[in-house]
Amino acid sequence: MFDFSEKKILKLLYCVKIKTHWKYKIYFVVIMIYSKTLSAQLVNVESQRIQRDSIRFVLIADLSYSTQKNNDETFSFFNAVATAQYKSKSLKSLYLFIANADYAIANVKELSNSALFHFRYNYKVTESVKLEFFSQLQYNEVLDLRLRSLWGVGPRFKVSSSEDIKFYSGVLYMYEYEKTSEINISQFVFHRMSSYLSMSLKLPNKLGELVSVSYYQPRLDMFNDYRISNQTSLSFNLTSKILFSNTLNLVYDSEPPVDINRLNLNFTNGIKIIL
Repeated sequence: MFDFSEKKILKLLYCVKIKTHWKYKIYFVVIMIYSKTLSAQLVNVESQRIQRDSIRFVLIADLSYSTQKNNDETFSFFNAVATAQYKSKSLKSLYLFIANADYAIANVKELSNSALFHFRYNYKVTESVKLEFFSQLQYNEVLDLRLRSLWGVGPRFKVSSSEDIKFYSGVLYMYEYEKTSEINISQFVFHRMSSYLSMSLKLPNKLGELVSVSYYQPRLDMFNDYRISNQTSLSFNLTSKILFSNTLNLVYDSEPPVDINRLNLNFTNGIKIIL
């Protein structure tokens, strides 16, 4: 088990930040922004759920701002992420809200400018079946995405009831509206199926948790237009409220936007604070 207090952890993070060379910090942030841009077409909501039935309200927030000026090179980065989950007293209704925004600029050139807002509602029909509804709005200037609006509804199934390992699956209908921000504005409407399978495994001795979820989202009128994604995250409990996480993302889009690769991978690690 880790034997660190929260003050020691935060002090260690502060020392690492001070001693890191400015060039490496800029390179790291640029790579992080590029990775986010590649995977911005999909959001992994399943990984944001708090799978503890006894907790009614959870808020996880992360806010960061950085600015650098070295050798006449100016770089600024802003990122804000918030996840809120609320359960009713009867534990039959669950509300999940996710907000994510980032902006980065280097020498007047915009590297990132995007935002995402996601709302999801679950109603427990039985112990193993829930009815799920979601809505999502997002834009991404770098990807020429002026607006993407998603609406979906369908059942969610609890496959396993074990406390240490849990499996969930879902099959939802998803309505997708998309408007590009190119000179010649284009609008698209798609009807998709959004199916997923998720797994969460608690590590021994409360060491941490392994979470993996896979999505398959084909168009209902054209099954060769589909998206496949997987996110696998391994987190370690440094304290009761501070976690160190490692996350691998894989995204495949058979019909991606112009100049975006079909297959993209990115790996991230960092600290998560639970309030």
